[in-house]
Amino acid sequence: MTPAEEEARERLAECGRALGRLGLIGLGGHVSLRIRDSDLILITPGGGLDKTRMRPSDLATIDASGKRLAGPYPPPIETPIHTVVHAARPELASVAHLHTHWATIFSILEEPLEIVLLPGACLGGPLPTFDEPHLVTTPERGEALSQALGRAAGVLMRWHGVTVVGSTLEEMFNRAVSLEDNARLLWEARAIGKPLPLDVAQAAKDTANPMVAERTLNYYVNLERPLDQQRHTGRSAERR
Repeated sequence: MTPAEEEARERLAECGRALGRLGLIGLGGHVSLRIRDSDLILITPGGGLDKTRMRPSDLATIDASGKRLAGPYPPPIETPIHTVVHAARPELASVAHLHTHWATIFSILEEPLEIVLLPGACLGGPLPTFDEPHLVTTPERGEALSQALGRAAGVLMRWHGVTVVGSTLEEMFNRAVSLEDNARLLWEARAIGKPLPLDVAQAAKDTANPMVAERTLNYYVNLERPLDQQRHTGRSAERR
């Protein structure tokens, strides 16, 4: 195993456990991460495994076609989400398919998932939709999903869930958390009155710093670390 793969395994396992603790991944859902300086991809196992206890050794290494090269468990059946999107957008480091509760509500509504929270500006605006009522189990369906995603931060999968992407693992995680928070607060606000959509272009000036995404993932990873081993990241750490 190369040092790059070893590092990627540790980081992806930490991210998977953090998503599990937040309830953003569970029986369903999977996350992939490119292995630096290679054409290989790491991917979390499919359903049935407790993601909150995911270890680096549990992950599968796959090639560009989705063939398993290493790891004790097979890749998830919707691996074409990852292989096709990674191929179409080589600038991406990470792709996540999640069945998050609040964002999935908007996948079964005609109501738009407007951006109403400052952290939600990282999504760049309301997400496009993938309108096929199928699991993405073939390259052809992966291509259709990739077309729906385009250059966006993510896509709502009708009657199904979401796919969220990032140029780094941290960016993907931050977008996934922000999307779910935004969907929940939007739903709750609509129960009271008419929400005020955010001016995303204006708000993005305050949220574009990549340290924001790094801080978000680091915080949730810190929850499993002893206090004396927690890492301090973000803009406040930068000024120290």
